[in-house]
Amino acid sequence: MEELHSWNKCINKLELGIFPTPLYRMTNAEGFLNYKPIYIKRDDITGLGPGGNKTRSLEYILGDAVRQDSNVIIASGPLQSNLCTLAACACSKLKLNCILVHSGEKPDKFEGNLLLNKILDVDAHYIGEVSENERTKYVDELFVKLEKEGKRPYIIMNGGSTGYGALGYVNAIYEIFKQCKELGFRINEIFAPGGNGGVAAGLIYGNAILGFPFKINIISVEYDKDTLSNHIRNIIKEVEEITQIPFNYKLEESCSIIDDYSGKGWGRNTIESEQLVLDFPKMEGIFIENVYNSKALVGMFDMIRKSRVNGEVCFIHTGGFGSLFSQW
Repeated sequence: MEELHSWNKCINKLELGIFPTPLYRMTNAEGFLNYKPIYIKRDDITGLGPGGNKTRSLEYILGDAVRQDSNVIIASGPLQSNLCTLAACACSKLKLNCILVHSGEKPDKFEGNLLLNKILDVDAHYIGEVSENERTKYVDELFVKLEKEGKRPYIIMNGGSTGYGALGYVNAIYEIFKQCKELGFRINEIFAPGGNGGVAAGLIYGNAILGFPFKINIISVEYDKDTLSNHIRNIIKEVEEITQIPFNYKLEESCSIIDDYSGKGWGRNTIESEQLVLDFPKMEGIFIENVYNSKALVGMFDMIRKSRVNGEVCFIHTGGFGSLFSQW
Protein backbone atom coordinates (compact mmCIF):
# COMPACT_ATOMS: atom_id res chain seq x y z
CA MET A 1 0.00 0.00 0.00
CA GLU A 2 2.89 2.37 0.75
CA GLU A 3 4.29 1.65 -2.73
CA LEU A 4 0.88 2.46 -4.20
CA HIS A 5 0.90 5.85 -2.50
CA SER A 6 4.46 6.63 -3.53
CA TRP A 7 4.02 6.07 -7.28
CA ASN A 8 0.72 7.95 -7.27
CA LYS A 9 2.50 11.03 -5.92
CA CYS A 10 5.13 10.88 -8.68
CA ILE A 11 2.73 10.70 -11.63
CA ASN A 12 1.12 13.82 -13.08
CA LYS A 13 -2.47 12.85 -12.31
CA LEU A 14 -5.13 15.42 -13.15
CA GLU A 15 -8.38 16.00 -11.26
CA LEU A 16 -11.18 15.49 -13.79
CA GLY A 17 -13.83 13.50 -11.94
CA ILE A 18 -15.67 13.44 -8.65
CA PHE A 19 -14.38 10.62 -6.46
CA PRO A 20 -15.01 8.40 -4.66
CA THR A 21 -17.99 7.24 -6.66
CA PRO A 22 -20.89 5.78 -4.65
CA LEU A 23 -20.77 2.19 -3.41
CA TYR A 24 -23.99 0.75 -2.02
CA ARG A 25 -26.29 -2.27 -1.93
CA MET A 26 -28.73 -3.22 -4.68
CA THR A 27 -31.57 -4.43 -2.50
CA ASN A 28 -34.03 -5.10 -5.32
CA ALA A 29 -31.49 -7.19 -7.19
CA GLU A 30 -30.90 -9.09 -3.96
CA GLY A 31 -34.59 -9.92 -3.79
CA PHE A 32 -34.71 -10.85 -7.47
CA LEU A 33 -31.77 -13.24 -7.14
CA ASN A 34 -32.51 -14.38 -3.57
CA TYR A 35 -28.91 -13.58 -2.68
CA LYS A 36 -27.33 -10.91 -0.52
CA PRO A 37 -25.53 -8.68 -0.17
CA ILE A 38 -24.96 -7.40 -3.72
CA TYR A 39 -23.24 -4.05 -4.16
CA ILE A 40 -22.79 -1.67 -7.08
CA LYS A 41 -19.90 0.72 -7.63
CA ARG A 42 -21.29 3.69 -9.58
CA ASP A 43 -18.48 4.52 -11.99
CA ASP A 44 -21.19 5.57 -14.42
CA ILE A 45 -21.42 8.84 -12.45
CA THR A 46 -17.82 10.01 -12.36
CA GLY A 47 -18.78 13.66 -12.82
CA LEU A 48 -17.28 14.43 -16.24
CA GLY A 49 -19.68 14.70 -19.20
CA PRO A 50 -22.02 11.69 -19.29
CA GLY A 51 -19.80 9.86 -16.79
CA GLY A 52 -18.12 6.50 -17.06
CA ASN A 53 -14.90 4.60 -16.48
CA LYS A 54 -12.81 6.56 -19.00
CA THR A 55 -12.77 9.55 -16.63
CA ARG A 56 -10.43 7.67 -14.31
CA SER A 57 -8.20 6.69 -17.23
CA LEU A 58 -8.10 10.20 -18.67
CA GLU A 59 -6.86 11.65 -15.39
CA TYR A 60 -3.61 9.77 -15.97
CA ILE A 61 -3.50 9.76 -19.79
CA LEU A 62 -4.05 13.49 -20.11
CA GLY A 63 -1.74 14.03 -17.16
CA ASP A 64 0.95 12.42 -19.29
CA ALA A 65 -0.05 14.61 -22.25
CA VAL A 66 0.18 17.79 -20.16
CA ARG A 67 3.54 16.67 -18.76
CA GLN A 68 4.76 16.39 -22.36
CA ASP A 69 3.43 19.90 -23.08
CA SER A 70 1.02 18.61 -25.73
CA ASN A 71 -1.62 21.02 -27.03
CA VAL A 72 -3.70 18.84 -29.37
CA ILE A 73 -5.27 15.57 -28.22
CA ILE A 74 -6.31 12.96 -30.77
CA ALA A 75 -8.85 10.33 -29.71
CA SER A 76 -10.39 7.76 -32.02
CA GLY A 77 -13.08 5.12 -31.99
CA PRO A 78 -16.42 4.02 -33.45
CA LEU A 79 -19.22 6.54 -33.82
CA GLN A 80 -20.61 6.01 -30.32
CA SER A 81 -17.23 5.81 -28.56
CA ASN A 82 -17.55 6.74 -24.89
CA LEU A 83 -13.82 7.41 -24.77
CA CYS A 84 -14.09 10.00 -27.55
CA THR A 85 -16.88 11.90 -25.83
CA LEU A 86 -15.19 11.92 -22.44
CA ALA A 87 -11.87 12.92 -24.02
CA ALA A 88 -13.64 15.87 -25.66
CA CYS A 89 -15.21 16.83 -22.33
CA ALA A 90 -11.87 16.58 -20.52
CA CYS A 91 -10.11 18.66 -23.19
CA SER A 92 -12.79 21.34 -22.85
CA LYS A 93 -12.18 21.42 -19.11
CA LEU A 94 -8.40 21.59 -19.59
CA LYS A 95 -8.55 24.10 -22.48
CA LEU A 96 -6.80 21.67 -24.84
CA ASN A 97 -7.66 21.28 -28.50
CA CYS A 98 -9.24 17.93 -29.30
CA ILE A 99 -9.67 16.03 -32.55
CA LEU A 100 -11.91 12.96 -32.75
CA VAL A 101 -11.46 10.37 -35.50
CA HIS A 102 -14.47 8.12 -36.09
CA SER A 103 -14.58 4.96 -38.17
CA GLY A 104 -18.00 5.61 -39.65
CA GLU A 105 -19.94 7.94 -41.91
CA LYS A 106 -21.04 11.35 -40.72
CA PRO A 107 -24.71 10.91 -39.78
CA ASP A 108 -27.59 13.00 -41.04
CA LYS A 109 -28.96 13.11 -37.49
CA PHE A 110 -26.71 13.29 -34.44
CA GLU A 111 -27.71 10.96 -31.60
CA GLY A 112 -26.16 9.66 -28.39
CA ASN A 113 -22.50 10.50 -27.89
CA LEU A 114 -22.32 12.13 -31.33
CA LEU A 115 -24.88 14.69 -30.21
CA LEU A 116 -22.81 15.42 -27.11
CA ASN A 117 -19.71 15.82 -29.28
CA LYS A 118 -21.61 18.25 -31.51
CA ILE A 119 -22.68 20.31 -28.51
CA LEU A 120 -19.01 20.42 -27.46
CA ASP A 121 -18.20 21.71 -30.97
CA VAL A 122 -15.27 19.32 -31.17
CA ASP A 123 -13.34 18.80 -34.42
CA ALA A 124 -14.59 15.40 -35.65
CA HIS A 125 -13.20 13.45 -38.63
CA TYR A 126 -15.51 10.81 -40.11
CA ILE A 127 -13.39 8.46 -42.21
CA GLY A 128 -15.97 5.89 -43.27
CA GLU A 129 -16.46 2.21 -42.49
CA VAL A 130 -12.79 1.31 -42.13
CA SER A 131 -10.98 -1.30 -40.08
CA GLU A 132 -9.30 -0.51 -36.77
CA ASN A 133 -5.90 -0.76 -38.47
CA GLU A 134 -6.97 1.70 -41.17
CA ARG A 135 -8.23 4.10 -38.52
CA THR A 136 -4.91 3.82 -36.70
CA LYS A 137 -3.05 4.64 -39.92
CA TYR A 138 -5.22 7.74 -40.41
CA VAL A 139 -4.49 8.86 -36.82
CA ASP A 140 -0.73 8.36 -37.30
CA GLU A 141 -0.78 10.41 -40.51
CA LEU A 142 -2.80 13.13 -38.79
CA PHE A 143 -0.22 13.19 -35.98
CA VAL A 144 2.61 13.79 -38.48
CA LYS A 145 0.59 16.48 -40.26
CA LEU A 146 -0.06 18.34 -37.00
CA GLU A 147 3.62 18.15 -36.04
CA LYS A 148 4.59 19.68 -39.39
CA GLU A 149 2.17 22.54 -38.62
CA GLY A 150 4.14 23.25 -35.45
CA LYS A 151 1.63 21.72 -33.05
CA ARG A 152 2.34 19.24 -30.25
CA PRO A 153 -0.15 16.39 -30.71
CA TYR A 154 -0.76 13.50 -28.34
CA ILE A 155 -2.57 10.30 -29.33
CA ILE A 156 -4.84 8.50 -26.89
CA MET A 157 -4.01 4.95 -27.88
CA ASN A 158 -6.26 1.88 -27.92
CA GLY A 159 -9.37 3.54 -26.52
CA GLY A 160 -7.45 4.54 -23.41
CA SER A 161 -6.63 0.91 -22.61
CA THR A 162 -2.96 1.58 -21.95
CA GLY A 163 -0.64 1.53 -18.99
CA TYR A 164 -1.51 5.11 -18.07
CA GLY A 165 -5.20 4.42 -18.63
CA ALA A 166 -5.12 1.35 -16.41
CA LEU A 167 -3.70 3.41 -13.54
CA GLY A 168 -7.18 4.84 -13.09
CA TYR A 169 -8.41 1.41 -12.03
CA VAL A 170 -5.37 0.67 -9.92
CA ASN A 171 -6.54 3.73 -8.04
CA ALA A 172 -10.17 2.55 -8.15
CA ILE A 173 -9.46 -0.76 -6.46
CA TYR A 174 -7.77 1.11 -3.63
CA GLU A 175 -10.81 3.40 -3.47
CA ILE A 176 -13.11 0.37 -3.09
CA PHE A 177 -10.77 -1.08 -0.47
CA LYS A 178 -10.96 2.14 1.58
CA GLN A 179 -14.75 2.40 1.19
CA CYS A 180 -15.17 -1.14 2.48
CA LYS A 181 -13.15 -0.22 5.57
CA GLU A 182 -15.10 2.99 6.14
CA LEU A 183 -18.57 1.53 5.46
CA GLY A 184 -18.03 -1.86 7.11
CA PHE A 185 -18.58 -3.81 3.88
CA ARG A 186 -16.87 -7.15 3.38
CA ILE A 187 -16.90 -7.49 -0.39
CA ASN A 188 -15.37 -10.76 -1.50
CA GLU A 189 -15.88 -10.77 -5.28
CA ILE A 190 -15.83 -7.93 -7.79
CA PHE A 191 -17.33 -8.15 -11.28
CA ALA A 192 -16.41 -5.82 -14.14
CA PRO A 193 -16.77 -5.85 -17.93
CA GLY A 194 -13.73 -6.63 -20.07
CA GLY A 195 -13.37 -4.95 -23.47
CA ASN A 196 -9.82 -4.07 -24.52
CA GLY A 197 -8.60 -4.94 -21.02
CA GLY A 198 -7.72 -1.55 -19.54
CA VAL A 199 -10.16 -1.63 -16.62
CA ALA A 200 -9.36 -5.29 -16.00
CA ALA A 201 -5.59 -4.74 -15.99
CA GLY A 202 -5.87 -1.92 -13.49
CA LEU A 203 -8.16 -3.85 -11.15
CA ILE A 204 -6.00 -6.98 -11.28
CA TYR A 205 -2.71 -5.14 -10.81
CA GLY A 206 -4.03 -2.93 -8.00
CA ASN A 207 -5.63 -5.89 -6.24
CA ALA A 208 -2.28 -7.70 -6.28
CA ILE A 209 -0.48 -4.68 -4.79
CA LEU A 210 -3.04 -4.59 -1.98
CA GLY A 211 -2.49 -8.28 -1.20
CA PHE A 212 -5.54 -9.70 -3.00
CA PRO A 213 -8.37 -8.45 -0.75
CA PHE A 214 -10.86 -9.26 -3.54
CA LYS A 215 -11.48 -11.93 -6.13
CA ILE A 216 -11.64 -10.16 -9.51
CA ASN A 217 -14.07 -11.51 -12.12
CA ILE A 218 -13.79 -10.02 -15.60
CA ILE A 219 -16.72 -10.72 -17.92
CA SER A 220 -15.54 -10.44 -21.53
CA VAL A 221 -17.92 -8.51 -23.78
CA GLU A 222 -15.91 -8.96 -26.96
CA TYR A 223 -12.94 -11.33 -27.06
CA ASP A 224 -12.36 -14.96 -26.18
CA LYS A 225 -10.58 -15.66 -22.92
CA ASP A 226 -7.09 -16.13 -24.39
CA THR A 227 -7.23 -12.95 -26.48
CA LEU A 228 -8.48 -10.82 -23.61
CA SER A 229 -5.90 -12.37 -21.28
CA ASN A 230 -3.11 -11.40 -23.66
CA HIS A 231 -4.42 -7.82 -23.84
CA ILE A 232 -4.46 -7.65 -20.04
CA ARG A 233 -0.94 -9.05 -19.71
CA ASN A 234 0.41 -6.48 -22.16
CA ILE A 235 -1.25 -3.59 -20.34
CA ILE A 236 0.00 -4.83 -16.97
CA LYS A 237 3.53 -4.79 -18.40
CA GLU A 238 3.02 -1.16 -19.37
CA VAL A 239 1.81 -0.38 -15.83
CA GLU A 240 4.90 -2.08 -14.39
CA GLU A 241 7.13 0.09 -16.57
CA ILE A 242 5.42 3.23 -15.28
CA THR A 243 5.32 2.35 -11.58
CA GLN A 244 8.45 0.19 -11.40
CA ILE A 245 6.46 -2.12 -9.11
CA PRO A 246 6.54 -5.69 -10.48
CA PHE A 247 3.50 -7.91 -10.90
CA ASN A 248 4.96 -11.21 -9.75
CA TYR A 249 1.92 -13.38 -10.31
CA LYS A 250 0.40 -15.54 -13.01
CA LEU A 251 -2.66 -13.86 -14.47
CA GLU A 252 -4.81 -16.98 -14.26
CA GLU A 253 -4.10 -17.21 -10.53
CA SER A 254 -4.89 -13.53 -9.94
CA CYS A 255 -8.39 -13.31 -11.40
CA SER A 256 -11.13 -15.10 -13.31
CA ILE A 257 -11.64 -14.14 -16.95
CA ILE A 258 -14.99 -15.39 -18.21
CA ASP A 259 -16.00 -15.43 -21.88
CA ASP A 260 -19.33 -17.26 -21.57
CA TYR A 261 -21.47 -14.14 -22.06
CA SER A 262 -19.87 -12.20 -24.92
CA GLY A 263 -22.18 -13.56 -27.63
CA LYS A 264 -21.05 -12.46 -31.10
CA GLY A 265 -18.76 -9.75 -29.79
CA TRP A 266 -18.56 -6.01 -29.37
CA GLY A 267 -21.78 -4.05 -29.79
CA ARG A 268 -23.89 -7.15 -30.39
CA ASN A 269 -26.38 -8.13 -27.73
CA THR A 270 -27.22 -11.57 -26.53
CA ILE A 271 -30.89 -12.35 -25.91
CA GLU A 272 -30.23 -12.10 -22.16
CA SER A 273 -28.32 -8.81 -22.27
CA GLU A 274 -30.92 -7.17 -24.52
CA GLN A 275 -33.60 -8.06 -22.02
CA LEU A 276 -31.57 -6.89 -19.02
CA VAL A 277 -31.09 -3.44 -20.60
CA LEU A 278 -34.88 -3.12 -20.23
CA ASP A 279 -35.29 -4.91 -16.90
CA PHE A 280 -32.43 -3.49 -14.82
CA PRO A 281 -33.63 0.15 -14.79
CA LYS A 282 -37.03 -1.05 -13.59
CA MET A 283 -35.29 -3.10 -10.92
CA GLU A 284 -32.79 -0.57 -9.54
CA GLY A 285 -33.48 2.73 -11.31
CA ILE A 286 -30.07 2.53 -13.00
CA PHE A 287 -29.56 2.47 -16.77
CA ILE A 288 -27.12 0.18 -18.54
CA GLU A 289 -26.20 0.14 -22.24
CA ASN A 290 -26.07 -2.56 -24.88
CA VAL A 291 -22.33 -2.97 -25.33
CA TYR A 292 -20.54 -3.51 -22.01
CA ASN A 293 -22.45 -3.44 -18.75
CA SER A 294 -25.47 -5.40 -19.93
CA LYS A 295 -23.36 -8.48 -20.72
CA ALA A 296 -21.26 -8.17 -17.58
CA LEU A 297 -24.33 -7.86 -15.39
CA VAL A 298 -25.95 -10.86 -17.12
CA GLY A 299 -22.78 -12.80 -16.31
CA MET A 300 -22.79 -11.82 -12.65
CA PHE A 301 -26.50 -12.58 -12.25
CA ASP A 302 -26.09 -15.98 -13.91
CA MET A 303 -23.09 -16.90 -11.78
CA ILE A 304 -25.02 -15.94 -8.63
CA ARG A 305 -27.96 -18.12 -9.72
CA LYS A 306 -25.61 -21.04 -10.39
CA SER A 307 -23.87 -20.63 -7.00
CA ARG A 308 -20.57 -19.79 -8.68
CA VAL A 309 -19.85 -16.90 -6.30
CA ASN A 310 -18.80 -16.83 -2.70
CA GLY A 311 -19.73 -14.14 -0.17
CA GLU A 312 -20.50 -10.48 -0.80
CA VAL A 313 -20.33 -9.43 -4.45
CA CYS A 314 -19.94 -6.06 -6.17
CA PHE A 315 -20.60 -4.96 -9.73
CA ILE A 316 -18.56 -2.07 -11.17
CA HIS A 317 -20.85 -0.09 -13.48
CA THR A 318 -18.49 1.47 -16.04
CA GLY A 319 -20.99 3.81 -17.71
CA GLY A 320 -21.75 4.30 -21.39
CA PHE A 321 -24.97 6.21 -20.74
CA GLY A 322 -24.50 8.55 -23.70
CA SER A 323 -24.43 5.73 -26.23
CA LEU A 324 -27.75 4.37 -24.98
CA PHE A 325 -29.59 7.19 -26.79
CA SER A 326 -28.46 5.85 -30.16
CA GLN A 327 -29.32 2.21 -29.55
CA TRP A 328 -33.04 2.29 -30.36
